[in-house]
Amino acid sequence: MSRSRVLLLSGSLVAVAFAIVATAPSATARGRSQDEKPFVNAPSPVAAGEYLMTVASCHDCHTTAWVEKKGMVAKEDQLTGNPIGYHGAWGTVYGKNLRSVVNNHTEDEWVDILRTADHGKGQLPMPWHNAAKFSDKDLRALYQYAKSLGPKPVRLPRATKPGVKPVGQYIDLTVKDSTGK
Repeated sequence: MSRSRVLLLSGSLVAVAFAIVATAPSATARGRSQDEKPFVNAPSPVAAGEYLMTVASCHDCHTTAWVEKKGMVAKEDQLTGNPIGYHGAWGTVYGKNLRSVVNNHTEDEWVDILRTADHGKGQLPMPWHNAAKFSDKDLRALYQYAKSLGPKPVRLPRATKPGVKPVGQYIDLTVKDSTGK
């Protein structure tokens, strides 16, 4: 075979390969697997989890006085839950002690809880729909960070059913019209 035919044939193969790659479905056109989801790159999973707990606003509900103190809460008090309730049409819920949650569940169970809105039992105002979008790597980093803080039991009020007003402090998230009803 002559050199010019080899070059022509090689060029044709390159053109066909390029056409196949160019017309293949892109990664955004199909569902991403867990391995393809973006994740935080940090020196360690614990460091990634600490960062994510902050930027995902987990502390806002799961660390008492986080917002009021602008994040200046001692590590020993972080993620121990919140005794101030969030009241709405769903009743009243309290930010759980995530240190107790990770102490009572495996890492795989933690990932499953956040993927399934606590097996369908998760309540508002927890943004379960957002939590389910984390990569597995990031969910595991959140777990490892909370676990690194160690257990710290804190007694929190029990959630109330819809229509029952809480006894203690709470933030009212009920929707009202312009007349206040």
